Amino acid sequence: MKKKVLFRADGDAQIGLGHVMRCLALAEMLGDDYNRRFAIVQPAPEVVRLIEEEGVAVLPLASNQVDEFASMLEPDMVVVLDGYAFDQSYQQTVRAGARALVYIDDLVTGHQVADVVVNHAGGLTEYEYQSESYTQFCIGPHYALLRPPFFAPITPTPKEGPVFVSLGGADPSNTTVRVLEGLLAAFRLLNQIWRVHVVVGPLQQNRPAIDALKNNVRHLHILEKLNAGQMVAELTKCQLAITACSTIAYEVCAVNRPLIAIQTADNQSRLAVFLEKNALTPDVLPINATIDQIANALYTGLSADSAGYRELLTQNQRRYFDGRSPERFRALFERLCN
Repeated sequence: MKKKVLFRADGDAQIGLGHVMRCLALAEMLGDDYNRRFAIVQPAPEVVRLIEEEGVAVLPLASNQVDEFASMLEPDMVVVLDGYAFDQSYQQTVRAGARALVYIDDLVTGHQVADVVVNHAGGLTEYEYQSESYTQFCIGPHYALLRPPFFAPITPTPKEGPVFVSLGGADPSNTTVRVLEGLLAAFRLLNQIWRVHVVVGPLQQNRPAIDALKNNVRHLHILEKLNAGQMVAELTKCQLAITACSTIAYEVCAVNRPLIAIQTADNQSRLAVFLEKNALTPDVLPINATIDQIANALYTGLSADSAGYRELLTQNQRRYFDGRSPERFRALFERLCN
């Protein structure tokens, strides 16, 4: 009989898909050896499709009340929670009805009662948490919550590749448009034009504004509904990536490409500090960065004079992303289920 894992996270156009995507990455790393199900409140059809494409069954919830979710629990299942509503009380209720509880975190707040806390942000230690004595911590990029295709062997960065842009599954602040306008300004400063490949998420609400820029940005290709393998292919052929300080930034680092990162939400602050402090990106642009700030960063990132520094960035990335996250998580869940 397959071991049971029940995921619980939410995602929509307002909060984005970060919690959902981290759970899906873990689900894919565990694979078909597990009976994987995903409980989510009133999911949009696009989100249901995203989850089911990974072979994970969707269990819709009417609300985020713990009682409804607790009714789904079985004593032989491992539960994975990812979301800010799952406080100490919620965790205690869930842990009482399951074999083990795993909590995926990025805020480092509150008292944790989960059996395992996963936080893949770098520069963090377990001593920054309040937790129970039994709680185990899986911290840092060695526990990067990325889908398995991103752990493929790395290849050299192409010199003539396109510029890759991805600001997440929803991009509620419309950062994508500002980045494209910043690229236009950088191209003018450099007196050169590169191909631009923009990946838009399934809940992107600003698609008309992005489409309108196709008249101004030559060689702009808009891509959507990419699976993990297709995302890896796009990153592999790019010479520079511009992303949010979220899991997508880790995906770039794992594929080993020069990165310019933009903080697009408050919950990205720890990951932003880690990326900048350890020179995995030359600069982290702040929330609501102006077009001029974006243009200046892109000018530096694309300049021929920066080639040596871009190589240094990718060398630093290889120090932290060793491709062994899947085996670490499989070993963890094998122990939790037995």
